[in-house]
Amino acid sequence: AAARARGRKGGRKFALTKAQVRLAQAAMAQRDTSVSDLCKELGIERVTLYRYVGPKGELRDYGKRVLSLA
Repeated sequence: AAARARGRKGGRKFALTKAQVRLAQAAMAQRDTSVSDLCKELGIERVTLYRYVGPKGELRDYGKRVLSLA
């Protein structure tokens, strides 16, 4: 509580930025997207990608949380 009062937030930073989540979402919505290439471009693993965005481009919980940040 004391740290939060000083403006500190705990926890690990998200692997993707808002822009990267939107890019991944748009790319995954296209049927011809290579998931491997997209992961290389974003510098993340396949598991991390699917944690943020579903196979059809729908946002998952992590993706929603990143986009809801101020």
